[in-house]
Amino acid sequence: MLFFAVNTVAYQALIIDKHSAGQDQLLDYVIELRNELKNYHILPYALADNPTLLAFMGNPKDASLKKNLQRQLEDLTHVSKTHDWFILSEQGKLLVSSEQSIHFNLDDYFDKDTLSNTLKEQQGEYMLVSGYNPSQYKSAHLVLAPVYTQAGLAGAVAVRINVNDLIERWNLFEDLVVMTDQNSLIFLASKLNRLLPSDWLEQPTDIQFLNNTRSKAYRLDDQNYLLQNVMLDDLKWQIHYLSNLKGIQQKAQNIAFISLGGFALLFLFWLYRRERSLKIASKRENELLIADSTQRQRALIENTHVGLLQLTKCGEISFVNPMGQRYFGLQSQLDSHFLEELLPDCQENQVALSFIKSLRTPDIASNGHASNLLEQEVILQKIDGQTFPALLSVSSLEWNELPGYLVTLLDISKRKKAELSLLEANSRLEDRVLERTKALEAAQQELLRTEKLAAIGQMSTAIAHELNQPLTGIRTLAFTAELLLKRQDSEQALKVLFDLESLVGRMQCLTSELKVLAYRRPEQLTPTPIKHTIQKAIDSLGDDAQNISWSIHLNDLDKVMAEPTRLERIFSNLISNSIQACSEEKIPPQINITLVTKNEKITLCYRDNGPGISQANLSHIFEPFFTTKPIGKGLGLGLAISANLAKDMNGDLTASHNESSQLVFGLTLAKA
Repeated sequence: MLFFAVNTVAYQALIIDKHSAGQDQLLDYVIELRNELKNYHILPYALADNPTLLAFMGNPKDASLKKNLQRQLEDLTHVSKTHDWFILSEQGKLLVSSEQSIHFNLDDYFDKDTLSNTLKEQQGEYMLVSGYNPSQYKSAHLVLAPVYTQAGLAGAVAVRINVNDLIERWNLFEDLVVMTDQNSLIFLASKLNRLLPSDWLEQPTDIQFLNNTRSKAYRLDDQNYLLQNVMLDDLKWQIHYLSNLKGIQQKAQNIAFISLGGFALLFLFWLYRRERSLKIASKRENELLIADSTQRQRALIENTHVGLLQLTKCGEISFVNPMGQRYFGLQSQLDSHFLEELLPDCQENQVALSFIKSLRTPDIASNGHASNLLEQEVILQKIDGQTFPALLSVSSLEWNELPGYLVTLLDISKRKKAELSLLEANSRLEDRVLERTKALEAAQQELLRTEKLAAIGQMSTAIAHELNQPLTGIRTLAFTAELLLKRQDSEQALKVLFDLESLVGRMQCLTSELKVLAYRRPEQLTPTPIKHTIQKAIDSLGDDAQNISWSIHLNDLDKVMAEPTRLERIFSNLISNSIQACSEEKIPPQINITLVTKNEKITLCYRDNGPGISQANLSHIFEPFFTTKPIGKGLGLGLAISANLAKDMNGDLTASHNESSQLVFGLTLAKA
C-alpha cells in the first residue's frame, strides 16, 4: 500500500510538473512566434506608397509598369529573405508576382473571395492570412498591406513568409509541436511526417491530476503524450505541445523504492528544511527588492515633467503627482474629486467629458475597464479660474488587483502659441505670393500684348508689300488697257488683260494661303503611302525639282495615317524651301529623307544641304509671317501652314540641328 501510494503521488507530481513546464514552454513558443511574425510586419508597407505601384494600380494593363514592378518585387524578395512578393487587386486577383518559387501557385492555397473580403474588412490594418494545400500537405502565410489610390482601396501588397524553420527549432528531443489554422487543419508538423489523422483532436483522452487540474493525453506510435494547446486569438491559430510521458512511470517507481528506506526519509526531511530556509531567504530578498523598486517608482513619479493622476474605477481622483498639482496651482491634494470638475464645458472638451462621465456609469464600473482615451486635446481649468490647453490621455490600470485608470496631462500652451504664430506667418506669405502673382500676370498680359502688336506690325508690312506690288501693276495695266481700247488696238489690249489676270491670280494665291493658315478643315485620315506622296509632291514642282540630288531611304510599303493632299502639301513646302535656299547660295540642292519607327509612330527626317538657320531663330521658324528672306521674296507662311497641316492629321512637325549643325525637319505621324 505504501509503495502504491508513493508511486501514485510521485507519478502525479511528475506529470503535474510536466504540465506546468509545458505551459511555460507554450508561452515561450507564443513569444517566439510573435517575434518572428513581427519581423515581417512592416515588410509590405515598404512598397505600399511606391510611385511605380500606385501608377500600376491606376493602369494595370501597362506592360512596362508591370515589368518594372516585377523587377522591384524580385529585388525585395532577395533583400528581405522571404519566399515571394505579390500584388493583388481589390478582388483578390493576382496582378504581379516576384516568381521566385517555381512550384508555388497562389490559387492552390488562397481563395480570391476570401482575400477580397479580408482586404475590405481590415482596410488600413496589418493582416496575416494563412492558406493550406491539402493535396501537397503544405501551408502558406501572407502578410498583407493595403494599397490606396485617389479612388480608394485598389489592392494589397502580399509577402509570403516562412515559419517552417521555427517549427523545426521547436521539435527537439522527444517532445512535439503542431500548429493548426482556424479550420483545425495542420500546417506545421514536419517531424510527425503526416502521422496525425485529420480527426486527431477528437481522439485524446481527458485526464485529471491530484490538484484537480484537467488536461488531455494522446497516444501516437505506442507512446503516450501530454497534450496542451494555446489559441492565438487574432490569427485563430493553435499551438499544440505534446510532451512525451516516456520514463515518468519508471521515475515514479524509483521514487517509491527510495522512499521505502529510512535514510531516504531523513534525506528528504533535510532537503525539506534546507529548501524552506532558502525560500525564507529568497522571500526576504524579494521584499527588499520590492521596497527598493517602490522607492524608485515614487522618485520617478514625483520628478517627471508630466502631470499624473490615478483614478478609481468610477473616475474619482485618488492620487496626483507634484507636476499635476503645479499645473492646477493647488497646494493640497485633489483626493475625492472627479476629473470632470477640472474640464470646463466647451466644444474642445466634449469628447473627453463624454468619456470621463461614462466611467461613473454602473456598466463601466462593473466591468472595471473602458476604452482608452489617447492624446485628446482639451482645455483644463486652474484653481484660480484660468484655463490652459493640454494633451489628455486615460489608460486602464490595475493597482493591487483593483481596476482603475491612469491619467497623463501635458501642458501644450507653448506649442499652441507657436502654431498661431506659424498660421499668421503662412497667411502673410500667402498674401505676398498672391500680390506677386497678380503683378506677374499683369506683366505677362502686357508682354503678350506687345508681342501681338509686333507680330501684327510685321504681318502688315509683309502683306502690304506683297499686295501693293500687284495692285500697282493692276492699276498700270488697267490704265494701259484703257488707252489701247481708245486707240482701238484690241490685240495689244487683250495681251494687257492677260497680264492683268495673272496679277489677280497672284493676289488670289496669297489670300488663299492666309485662309489655309487661319482655318482648319477636318479630313478623313486614311493609310497613305509615304514614298508615293513624296513623288507626287516632286512632280507638282515641275522643272524646279529637276536638278535635285535625291537620297530617299523608304520602302513602297511604308504608310502613315494621313490625308494625302495635306501630306503632299507639306513635302511640297519643304522641297520648295530647300530649292530657294540652295538657289540663293548658288549650290545644287541635295535632299535626304529617312524613316524612324518607334512604337506606333513613324518619324520622317528631312534634311538638305542649304545654309540652314541660326539657333536664335530656330524657335520662331514655325511662326506665321516669320522669314529670313528679304521683303518681297516670301510671306513666311509655308512652314507655318505645314505645321498646322501636321496638327490636323494628329501629327507634329519639328525642327532641330543635328551633330553637324545641319537643319533637320522631323514629321511624326501615326503608323498605318
